[in-house]
Amino acid sequence: MKKKVIGLLASLLLLGGCFNLNEKTEQEKAQEGTTPVQDYVGQGYSFVDGNKSAERVKKHEEEIKQEAINYIKTKYKTDVKVNNVVPARNGAVVIVESEAPIQFVTSVIVTFSLNKKDEIGIVTSNEGEVEQAIVGGLYAKAYETDFRHLDEFTERLARKYDLEGYTEEALAKTSPSGYQGKYYFVTVWYDDYLSPYESYLANPNISVEEIQTLFSKDDPTSEKISIPVAFFSKEDKVPKQELADKLAAEIRKEERIPKGNYTVTLYKNFIVNRVGLPDGKNVDVEDIIK
Repeated sequence: MKKKVIGLLASLLLLGGCFNLNEKTEQEKAQEGTTPVQDYVGQGYSFVDGNKSAERVKKHEEEIKQEAINYIKTKYKTDVKVNNVVPARNGAVVIVESEAPIQFVTSVIVTFSLNKKDEIGIVTSNEGEVEQAIVGGLYAKAYETDFRHLDEFTERLARKYDLEGYTEEALAKTSPSGYQGKYYFVTVWYDDYLSPYESYLANPNISVEEIQTLFSKDDPTSEKISIPVAFFSKEDKVPKQELADKLAAEIRKEERIPKGNYTVTLYKNFIVNRVGLPDGKNVDVEDIIK
């Protein structure tokens, strides 16, 4: 299950970029740095060769935003707002958020025309990314009370064990991971849940009861729903495995959280600015089945 999560994150990120080492801008300096998770709000977040298109993206930012909004509305029957426009190779990655009728954060790619320098070209998205965000949002809508309790439960764990989580601004601007909370997100392969997904496209105002029925039809035990939970130490070192084991035991005991396959992961207290993620060093416990 963890391999699926890593694969999903990898599809969201384009690492790297070339910078002038003699005359670095403040943005370039931020890209190279790290920030304590509780202070990270997206500074330095970037994509490959974004510096080469930054000027054009700034010039056409409003048009880029509207193209992204139109794409989601037309293809996925959902209204979104734009949280961030990030220059990328020959275009921009636009992070958008839906608040109704379901909640999720995802991204689309708006390119410039290859033939005409200052015209918008095509709008696309990474394969399955928007779809999985929609399914995650549908699952959260279907079991809203359970997810509200998950928010409260993970916040309580963070206080009990003196841990940190992502800021709301970082989640909104740098984490197009679908439905997510401060300490977790929901990841699914949308083609495992075609019944709720296709029904939503046919009727975005589909009822909660019908969504629940359709999820039960496609996956009666919710075993294909993955809910990675992540906490950060308040120190610049990875917590011990014993703490991850304690958190896993707490999750196993908790009764009112959503069904799914949980993973709990603990990181040291910093975010790599350019990707909006920890550096990968961690302790974890996988396959916590609820």
